[in-house]
Amino acid sequence: MDSDLIQFFAIQRNIFGICPRSMQVFRLSDCKVYLKTRPKQDWMDRLDMEVQRLDKVEERLEEKEQRLREKAREKGRRLAMRTVRRIDPIFTPRHLNPDDAKVVFHPVDYVVFDGMKNSDRIKSVVLLDRQAKLPDRHRLQRSIRKAVEAEKYEWMTIRVGEDGSIRGES
Repeated sequence: MDSDLIQFFAIQRNIFGICPRSMQVFRLSDCKVYLKTRPKQDWMDRLDMEVQRLDKVEERLEEKEQRLREKAREKGRRLAMRTVRRIDPIFTPRHLNPDDAKVVFHPVDYVVFDGMKNSDRIKSVVLLDRQAKLPDRHRLQRSIRKAVEAEKYEWMTIRVGEDGSIRGES
């Protein structure tokens, strides 16, 4: 009798089916077979339900944690920008991101590629220089301004080959 029962369950383990609803393959031995009414809940069913409940609670907690972390990040960014505004008299009053600036010093102090840090799109290129105190510097600034206003500038890409050759593209 015992060997017949063991053999019966061993055979059920080798019989497979496909769930018509989920289309997943299952073993007959994994099925919950009952007639007309569901069987009463046992300790395993209660344990499964508790695990599912805890999984949902954990998921909600993780979502809440993500929201709180994002809020904290945003608050930190605002505080950092407020601090930067206090110590940066050059860029933030002009609504420019200091990370977009490249130091040149001559003939202008900075070239700012506005929008480079926060997006892939450059909104403008700003030539930023301090107020000239010397007449030579003032003349240079005026000549740069006139060249820009007269649109006397161009875009050129220069390619340097492996052999050191230089090729310009307009």
